[in-house]
Amino acid sequence: MTDRHVTQDPERPAGTRLRVLGAGACALFALAACAPPGAGSAPAASEEAPTEVSTDLGEEPVELTLYDGAGLRAKDEALIAAFEEKHPNVTVTGRYDPDDVQAQNAPRVLASDDPPDIARVIALSDVAGDGLLTDLDAYADAYNWDELPAGQLAQYRVDEDGVRGEGSQYTMADGFTVTGFYYNKDLAEQLGMTTPPRTMEELEDLLAQAEEAGTTPIMAGNQTGQVVFTTQMMLNNALGAESVNEWVFHAPEATIDTPEAAQAVTTIQDWAEAGYFPEDTNGTDATGALGRFANGEALFYFSGNWDAAALDEQMGENVGFFLSPAPEGSEQATMSDPASNFAIPAGSDDKDAAAAFLDFLRSEEARQVVADAGFAPSGEGEIPATEEGSVNAQIQAAFAQLVEADGQVQFVQNATNGLTTTWNSEVQRLVDGATDPEGLLAAVQRQYESELGR
Repeated sequence: MTDRHVTQDPERPAGTRLRVLGAGACALFALAACAPPGAGSAPAASEEAPTEVSTDLGEEPVELTLYDGAGLRAKDEALIAAFEEKHPNVTVTGRYDPDDVQAQNAPRVLASDDPPDIARVIALSDVAGDGLLTDLDAYADAYNWDELPAGQLAQYRVDEDGVRGEGSQYTMADGFTVTGFYYNKDLAEQLGMTTPPRTMEELEDLLAQAEEAGTTPIMAGNQTGQVVFTTQMMLNNALGAESVNEWVFHAPEATIDTPEAAQAVTTIQDWAEAGYFPEDTNGTDATGALGRFANGEALFYFSGNWDAAALDEQMGENVGFFLSPAPEGSEQATMSDPASNFAIPAGSDDKDAAAAFLDFLRSEEARQVVADAGFAPSGEGEIPATEEGSVNAQIQAAFAQLVEADGQVQFVQNATNGLTTTWNSEVQRLVDGATDPEGLLAAVQRQYESELGR
């Protein structure tokens, strides 16, 4: 690789500013499991924003450490092996915490005397604001990261006020989750469905036909919040990907408590009353719902790529996948979070090599590794190779459509640390008839504002 030294232009714009929500448009969803600040002092500003960087890793031995959740270890090790093959003088050693504590431990690990060189972060606003991460703008210039899809870049940026989607770049994802509808092909054929529904009208027609035929239209384990997925689908369609993400990113004055959002949630209330979800959905968890769908109890199952391998094994060629239908004339939008959103800690000993690893994540080699692990790849390019006819192949093709539409939206449950519980409980109450759309949205917005201190 050619040696390239780049000096950061102080006048360089931090990124295109997302529009702030007006009174008539609401917004949603944030990626943040807000972990408390860790022990240790924040690095000096000079460590946070390098002004001179190099893309040449030379030939001298370099040792890096990578920190992630244990459940992502197989993916990470495959990425590390592919990166080391390309850069034989670099050795990357993985370090892992259990998935359920990695987010909480990350600030402490980042602030330690010997932080890793590459680390997965979830609460980006928190740790960037504490000065624990390297400002990557100089590397973004050196590697032309502005070529990445705009919807992905927005997930890597945060400004000095803690608003995500704008400001400096601090992370790069190795890949993404992707959500949509799995469907039982045999049941679909019985109902006359020859191709996946392209509009909400076509989807609702199929739901009504399934219910009339005695088949559960949508399998959902709402004990663990799966009806929130279809609720967000309606919000995405009603509000648009940009507005939903602005709420997720904590844009000033963002609110979900609006008439437009209430109308969207009313559809889910209507579906529940019409019997489109199983009667015991609030008593069924995601594992149980997956098994029941695989056993042929429902036409559709709204979930994500994480269930593809199990459904491929249990249903074979009888399972299909498609993205959420969009309103006529609108682009598709659906929930798609980073798998591992990697940052370079401010105290990293070799930021140039760590940045080379981040840049590698959008390479064709890395994209194939991530697809093989069951996730959707970072960046854009040719769809990675998959087993022909597999549901993973359908997911990869669907994700390529989503990237082209710039329709990646963050999950509503992750907007703040406490909102998973609020969303899940309020949607359970909606399904049971214990609240209405306006009450649900008001409760969510109150929790959101409370956690943000607004």
